[in-house]
Amino acid sequence: MFVTHPLIKQDTVNLRRYQEAIVARAIDANTLVVLPTGLGKTLIAAMVSAHRLHNFPDSKVLFLAPTRPLAVQHHKTFERIIDVSNMVVLTGMDAISKRSELWKNNRIIFATPQTIENDIMRGLDLSDSVLIVFDECHRALGNYSYVYISQRYMKMAKNPLILGLTASPSSDDETVKEICRNLFIAQVEVKTEHDVDVKPYIQEVNVEWIKVELPEEFKKVKSMIEEILKEEISELKNREYLKSASRDKINKRILLQIQGEIRKEITSGMDSFVPASIVAGAIKINHALELLETQGISSLNSYLERLQKQKSMAVKKLFSDERMKNLVKIVHDLNVLRVDHPKLDEVVNLVKKHNDEKILIFTQYRDSVEKIMERLNENDILAHEFIGQAQKGGKKGMTQKEQIKTLENFREGKYNVLTCTSVAEEGLDIPKVDLVIFYEPIPSEIRTIQRRGRTGRSSAGRVVVLMAKNTRDEGYYWASVHKERKMGDIMRKMRGRFEECGGQQSLVRYNASNLDNDEIEVIHGRGHKGSDTKEIKIFADVRERNPEILRILSEKVRVEIKQLEVGDFILSDRVGVERKIVSDFVQSIIDKRLLEQASNLSRSFKIPVMIIEGEESMYSLRDIHPNAIRGALASLAIDFGISIIPSRDEEDTALFLYMIAKREQIDEKREIALRGERKPFSTEERQRYVIESFPSISAVLAKRLLEHFGSVRGIVNATEKELVEVEGIGEIKAKEMVKIARSLYRVS
Repeated sequence: MFVTHPLIKQDTVNLRRYQEAIVARAIDANTLVVLPTGLGKTLIAAMVSAHRLHNFPDSKVLFLAPTRPLAVQHHKTFERIIDVSNMVVLTGMDAISKRSELWKNNRIIFATPQTIENDIMRGLDLSDSVLIVFDECHRALGNYSYVYISQRYMKMAKNPLILGLTASPSSDDETVKEICRNLFIAQVEVKTEHDVDVKPYIQEVNVEWIKVELPEEFKKVKSMIEEILKEEISELKNREYLKSASRDKINKRILLQIQGEIRKEITSGMDSFVPASIVAGAIKINHALELLETQGISSLNSYLERLQKQKSMAVKKLFSDERMKNLVKIVHDLNVLRVDHPKLDEVVNLVKKHNDEKILIFTQYRDSVEKIMERLNENDILAHEFIGQAQKGGKKGMTQKEQIKTLENFREGKYNVLTCTSVAEEGLDIPKVDLVIFYEPIPSEIRTIQRRGRTGRSSAGRVVVLMAKNTRDEGYYWASVHKERKMGDIMRKMRGRFEECGGQQSLVRYNASNLDNDEIEVIHGRGHKGSDTKEIKIFADVRERNPEILRILSEKVRVEIKQLEVGDFILSDRVGVERKIVSDFVQSIIDKRLLEQASNLSRSFKIPVMIIEGEESMYSLRDIHPNAIRGALASLAIDFGISIIPSRDEEDTALFLYMIAKREQIDEKREIALRGERKPFSTEERQRYVIESFPSISAVLAKRLLEHFGSVRGIVNATEKELVEVEGIGEIKAKEMVKIARSLYRVS
């Protein structure tokens, strides 16, 4: 029987009983919906959206999805179901001014969370939004945009309601609770494939494991890597960072924990640079072993080639070892001989057996995607890659437009095999996938469920998991199985009300312990948070990409994101700030960006400030002499008059910016001006600029030369002998300066 509703298109929706029950409860309280893939989470969201829009005629619904292809997909689903003409997809690809207009003129907005987060910081008003749908809401952790958006929404909206959708929240009880707290969830609706009202709609998915034996060449390389790794681990044990040197008890997570401890030691002033190098080397070697066991020779060879190009102390130490050099040679030779993982042959055989069916192949690494594609193409198999947008290892990703087009071509049968990284795991509607191949097991229960959920949606499906015998493949597989069972137990216990977020006290459910009194007043519509918010304004450069800083600032002040000519933040008519994390500060010394940036900042602002953010020691990051770093810091302060402020982290930086802006604009009552261009050069600055144009003449040397000779003319007319009298000017520099000043100009 079709649903009859003023905003639902006729004869389009036939709700199942479990969907009816979830919709009935989700319209009254913030709800987390946990449903296996393919059981209609988007349809539930559409019904709740229609209900809210009908009850609040002058309102909006916001549907958030992690990627543009997912947002586009949900938009198409809603268009088929909901009788509302003005709905739109918004992403970062749309111009800011255009997004503002589209938001204003549409009632249902589908968007990526980063886009909405940035727009909220620019002043986007969510007060008329009566529902936000958070798709793949298991991401609502830490600094992910969902967390910030939900907080701002619950403060702004006049009639708020949240709907979270996921197939796989987490196997960790505290993580699930954190998701619920971050989304202000009041009740949890869980359905599993074992529930009576769901069982009739579950398609059978047959899971098969295929184990392969590593060839002798692999075992030899494996032994070489393990020998090097064992030495690194033993050294960490000798230095009492590990209780056991047994490789079976060591994994990436433990090594990363040790690395974190060592960084804290360095920050506190301890001389722990040697163990820092050891653990960094151990992490790299451990990753090499994982690549060999789970991916193959070609992936390992690519990784070793990239590794050799790095300049860190850990890498130099590794490659000073003759065993490492020998390993690189052997791996390279095996790659040339096309010796690779036996999983590749299994993939080809499986695809050939099912060549008339739709197949998804999942792998963690892009190097493996390339190798699988190469092998499939050699066997005349019609396949296409499906990877993320980011550039990795110098290789381009796929644009969102390319991703959408690839999925359309796959649906239409232009190719029947997609080789995918994790970007295809979440939510994408790829109808009737007959076979899903795991090139490797993964220890994450969430990703395992998502991969498996790509098949068995409309008909019976099949999953094949490839595993290398006696490797971490087997451990990863059983880890995911254990976590999945644990997640099921957690979700069954959480059915019903989620008491930590306020129970049934009101439609606005929140964990009051997370909010201060001002914030609670805002939620209930009794005012604006803080008196300073309206008065203080900070300009942030559009290229300032740290969302955490902007989040914290937007809680306290008005943040306007602009294209700044100079600096990252403007705090008043005289204070401009350049922010650098420690690693970027060191790199800017190496590539000589620092002095130019410092000159621009100093010339543009009466009070120039540089914040250097991070707790790690800048002396341990790169192969640069400590005196070069000390000299750069001294030059910033003495030559450019820049105040240097050290900051622990993003929060510390944001609070420094806030305090300076507050002092300038409230205490000192200074205006804030957006500088469209730099201050005019003074005569002295123009003179230094001319002399700095000579080869290898820094700002410091230019100043010395002008002080010694008194004018630009005096420098240009000086002989080599006279020039070398200036400290820092050697014979080579003097010769170059005279050559440029006196050579005849010739047009080539």
